[in-house]
Formats: sequence, C-alpha cells, structure tokens
Amino acid sequence: MITVISGTNRPESRTRLFADFFAHELRDLGEAAEVLDMADLHHGYFREEMYKGKPGDPDLRELHRLYVQPTRKFAVFVPEYNGSYPGVLKLFLDGISVIDYAGNFAGKHVALIGLASGRAGNLRGIDHLADVFAHMGAWVLPNRLPISSIEELIEHDVLTDVETKNVLRKQAEQLIAA
Repeated sequence: MITVISGTNRPESRTRLFADFFAHELRDLGEAAEVLDMADLHHGYFREEMYKGKPGDPDLRELHRLYVQPTRKFAVFVPEYNGSYPGVLKLFLDGISVIDYAGNFAGKHVALIGLASGRAGNLRGIDHLADVFAHMGAWVLPNRLPISSIEELIEHDVLTDVETKNVLRKQAEQLIAA
C-alpha cells in the first residue's frame, strides 16, 4: 500500500483535491492507495504526554497502525505555510515518532509534492520536509515536485490542467518504480 498524505488541516484547502487525484492515479496504475488527511486528525494528543511513548494516544496509534506501519511508500502533499510546511504535519510526525521511530519511515520511499498559490510551488517547504524524512531514514525521491499557481489549475473543485495531471501521473509511476 502507498499512503498519500494531505499535509494540512486548513478548512477548504486545495491540498486534499491534489492528494485524491494522486491516489486515484496510483489505483489506476494497479497500486493500493489510501489517503491520510491531516484535517481528519484530532489534535488532542498535542500535550506533553505525546512524548512519553507507549501506549500514547489511542487514536494516533490507530492512524499509525493503518497508515504508517504497513506502508512502504508515501506521497506527501505539502502546501506552503510561511515559507515551509504546515505545523500540523510536523506535529503528526513528532506524535508518531514515539510510537515506533525506527519503523516509521526508515528505508521507505517518500515522494514530496509542494503546492502553492504563488510561483515557487513550496520548494523551500519540501526541502525542509525532505531533511526531516531523511533524518528519519527515509529515501526521499530526488524529483521533488513543486506545483505553482494551483488556483489556475482547478475549475469547480476539479483538477483540470492536463499538464499538471501528466506530471502527477509521472510522479506516481516513479514512486511505484522506486
């Protein structure tokens, strides 16, 4: 299975739209794919107890069991927040790190896709996140994909830009081949 992470909890974010499209492409290519949306997480584990290890927050442990433990490959969609990636994604990574640090991402492949309304496609944010995943032992695909001016690629809450669809499909193929 490949876990596709929608890396924000901001209401009405376009990130989930891109993550869903990518998951659909993976399934179309014959891969099992599930979307883990940071908007669906409760954040009650955001307290000092989250760092005390097992057993930890039961809901966070269940997400870990379903979306992180069995997964060998990840695609992480990362909107630009203040020149980096959303804090909720960092909080999630920190929260699961005490559950099974060595088994979370070590030796697993991660594709990073940056999203921005502006011109840079969150290159800085996906670089920051690549460092975090590399520190945890993940193999970050070298072809990080920045997607810029995302509002121009969508019509009526549907990704319509053919070139963007093509580069996302190519990214899905490369993740599968990794």
